[in-house]
Amino acid sequence: MDESGPLAWRVPQVLVDPLINKWFVRWIVAIESREIIGSTSFHGAPNADGMVEIGLGISQNFQNQGYGFEALAGMWSWACTYPEVRTLRYTVSTDNAASIALIRKFGFGHIGQQIDEVDGPEEIYEMSSEDFKKIGN
Repeated sequence: MDESGPLAWRVPQVLVDPLINKWFVRWIVAIESREIIGSTSFHGAPNADGMVEIGLGISQNFQNQGYGFEALAGMWSWACTYPEVRTLRYTVSTDNAASIALIRKFGFGHIGQQIDEVDGPEEIYEMSSEDFKKIGN
């Protein structure tokens, strides 16, 4: 197992509580070719405040074609079916213009910045689950 990758912190969580696994990795598959072109995953189950944070990765050849928007819309719609989810969060590197444009397309509000110990400076965007349900993606 890669000691620095996401499995380093996801596997221990699943070992403690196997039910948490439902919040983790979903593959993004191009319908036409049935090729895996990316993945998305929540960082864990909702925290005590009802917040879930998501990560997204799309292969370079498939970026800017709507796959990220579709994947995020689907994951957030699914998460919003759980009453304990009250806040959706997306963090993104300060220099990732494409991801910032994507999150703004959803209408998430910028709430600040943080320093991620792996990824460095990140912008933080959030939206309430109730507001997300209202926009009807």
